[in-house]
Amino acid sequence: MRLVVSIVVSIVLAGLCSVPTVASAADSYSTPSPGIRRLRRVTATQNINVLIVDLCAPGVSVRATATGERQRTVGSFGALVGAQAAINGDFFSFSNYSTNGPSRHAGAAWGGGDHGYVAPVQFGEGQVALPPHEGTGGVASWAREVVSGHPSVLVNGARRDNNGDSLCTARHPRTALGLNAAKDKLFLAVIDGRSTSRIGMTCDEIAALMRELGAHDAVNLDGGGSSTMWLGGVGVVNNPSDGTQRVVANHLAVRATGTGDAPHCPGPRYEASFMAMEAPMEMTSGEEAVVWMELKNDGRASWDLTNTRVGTQGPQDRASAFFKAENWLSPNRPTAVDKAGTGNGIVGRFTWAMVAPEVEVSTQFDETFQLVQEGVAWFGPEQTMSILVHPRSGPTNPDPTDPTDPGMPGEGGGCSTNGGGGSTQLVTSLALALLVLRRRRR
Repeated sequence: MRLVVSIVVSIVLAGLCSVPTVASAADSYSTPSPGIRRLRRVTATQNINVLIVDLCAPGVSVRATATGERQRTVGSFGALVGAQAAINGDFFSFSNYSTNGPSRHAGAAWGGGDHGYVAPVQFGEGQVALPPHEGTGGVASWAREVVSGHPSVLVNGARRDNNGDSLCTARHPRTALGLNAAKDKLFLAVIDGRSTSRIGMTCDEIAALMRELGAHDAVNLDGGGSSTMWLGGVGVVNNPSDGTQRVVANHLAVRATGTGDAPHCPGPRYEASFMAMEAPMEMTSGEEAVVWMELKNDGRASWDLTNTRVGTQGPQDRASAFFKAENWLSPNRPTAVDKAGTGNGIVGRFTWAMVAPEVEVSTQFDETFQLVQEGVAWFGPEQTMSILVHPRSGPTNPDPTDPTDPGMPGEGGGCSTNGGGGSTQLVTSLALALLVLRRRRR
């Protein structure tokens, strides 16, 4: 046993040592809010602040500036909207604080248009887009929050050649935004400049930084004295080149509360994958048993105690033969998720009691269940519990001519899953074997 443990520990440690990371001697990481990781990189000539935002973390969303919220500092806007982080946005006109490219909050558009040299970063329900700045075709109808910039510095993982753009070839303070290929990670970078110890970056250097972080697409936002990064409860974390925050036209804020929906996470709002299940293989009429199943939340919405439930299938919403009035929510709803706040990537457990129905002869029941978000959708794989129920008098001999006989070869009780990752009857058998082994050791 000690040898096995030693081998496992060695393998785990070796795996940890092989994980690639973006790091240098000047790097430091922190987690200012759930779903937000901050990188601070300081060298003799650079002061870089990066926020790595998990768009699928519970409670993470982005918030752009509404037309009535323009002409504020980054810190003022972040505090106004109750954000945990914020940066400056698009280039703008000082005369009327109108943005160079499209801006949008809650679907309401303002600012400039798509004039062929703008990359609108778009956030919607389950969708995020960062098209290249040439010929974008405007903002998509699904986009709810939009902030624009130019030029693109990474397009489909490749550095865009911006050497003909004087805005790009000189080092300046920079604000940049990037997305990974899966569009579930958002990178926000602010690089200080116009100082001997903070020289700024070119667009090519921004592209290299974004690629190092893991970005697949990236764009340059307004820079110079506008470049500002703000964190809630901390304040401005970079060194604006004007010596203080500049009033700018628009901003991009991140809310990261740690609970609730992640509206911009790519994919369906509700989805699940099978993890494990436990149910008896045989019961006697009137016998009670506690069963459970575990599923991982693969959707962007968190599960809640009120509306995320187990429902009956085969057919949908049928009354279950194993209904227990004192325990079930209704004859077709055994239970809800055991714990609130089950967000994306978290495994939730559903537990309920069952009472075996009255039978005169031993009868197999196939009880099929699926998750349902009440009033929204059924989702995840269907799970079937195959249970052989005996009469109170004891097991009876099945009819050998019955083709659905539970005693026929290849048949039997237990748990199975349709589309959820394989049969759990094997898991149940292994668990029983381990239990027998433990009893023998005693």
